Amino acid sequence: MNDPVHCPILGAPAVLLVNVSTVRPPQYYDPACVLQPGCHPFVINSSWVVYKEAVVSNVARLDGGLVSGVIHAHDPVSQAVYSQVRSGFDVSIHVTVKIKRFIKSHNI
Repeated sequence: MNDPVHCPILGAPAVLLVNVSTVRPPQYYDPACVLQPGCHPFVINSSWVVYKEAVVSNVARLDGGLVSGVIHAHDPVSQAVYSQVRSGFDVSIHVTVKIKRFIKSHNI
């Protein structure tokens, strides 16, 4: 969600990460941000942002996951999709206090 910023809690550069999951009615999904198929090459079905699993991640750990193949990088999202996902942080009831604090303190 952001360029790396220093996170005093981690004592290192960090970024905010969110997962995206396919909407599968009647299973619950957070309606704060539903992405439509085709808004990004990764999104092939209606998908929702899983705000309850948002995490602040150490950049070095993330880089290690990319190098080892545990994490797979995708193309950046458009500004419109970024704005939609970012707005969802303000309305989702599932965003933790820790994540809200991180967003506020780094003007994300």
